[in-house]
Amino acid sequence: MASPSERILITGGTGFTGHLLAQRLRGDGHDVLALGHSADSAVKTAAIPSFDLCDLDSITAKLTQFRPDVVAHLAGIAATQHGALHQLYSANVTGTANLFAALTSSNVTPRLVLVASSAQVYAAVGSSLLLSEESAIGPKTHYGISKRASEEIASIYSQDSAIVICRPFNYTGPGQTTEFLVPKIVQHYVQRRHEIKLGNLDLYRDLSDVDRVVEAYARLISTSTRSNVVNICSGRSIHLADIITIMNDLSGHAMKVVSDPALLRRDEPRRLIGSSSRLEALVGPLPNPEFRETLARMYEQGRKEHSGVASRNL
Repeated sequence: MASPSERILITGGTGFTGHLLAQRLRGDGHDVLALGHSADSAVKTAAIPSFDLCDLDSITAKLTQFRPDVVAHLAGIAATQHGALHQLYSANVTGTANLFAALTSSNVTPRLVLVASSAQVYAAVGSSLLLSEESAIGPKTHYGISKRASEEIASIYSQDSAIVICRPFNYTGPGQTTEFLVPKIVQHYVQRRHEIKLGNLDLYRDLSDVDRVVEAYARLISTSTRSNVVNICSGRSIHLADIITIMNDLSGHAMKVVSDPALLRRDEPRRLIGSSSRLEALVGPLPNPEFRETLARMYEQGRKEHSGVASRNL
């Protein structure tokens, strides 16, 4: 079990998930060092040190000084269609390798290292079966390949520290950037647009609320004492086309949905749903808000922000 208060280092601490996890862990009484890249957009504050995992000397110095009991490695490029492949692999693969190399060279041996991978490491399946941690591995995107490589790098160090590989499925919530599908749709409704260009919506995805994901990470940090692989997911299926229906109802506004060939992905699996059995066996039952509730929170925050911008422009 974790001690009542530990030193916890979070890479990606200014990101969508990282800054929420930092808040959660500080609320639990932990001493948290949240490191973020200057390009991250979820938090803009000088109080969070900017760093680059590709700068081995910099991360080594920070580890030597802080000497964390736990490392939550959330940093990386999350956009699944990132155009600059050298940046994608540098951030996700080289960055992970540098983190573990820095732990070794600084002689820091954390009780636990949590590594955020992705459900995109799994092979596509055509059936309605839930993907478990034992499901076949076979990434088909550069993002998925980069995350699988980060898992293999982490496994090299599993004799030194307990390594928990987390494979998040899709998740969303207030504060996520519009590079992602759900916030893009919500923003269009907030702005009362008449048309939106989207890819294939006839897909079924496991979509969690970010609060569930943060709670899962926090509990894994508090309870995990041995290496493991665990899905971070809701265990339920959301038809992407239903997002439009729900938002029509929440907003009282309807938009024309236009299919954009540039947003269609080849060989995209129709269903990608995870099993949360191992996760909840490890950490207990987790909050799992109805997806409509998540959309309502995102829409209300978007309206408040949009109203604030409009007021400042008067």
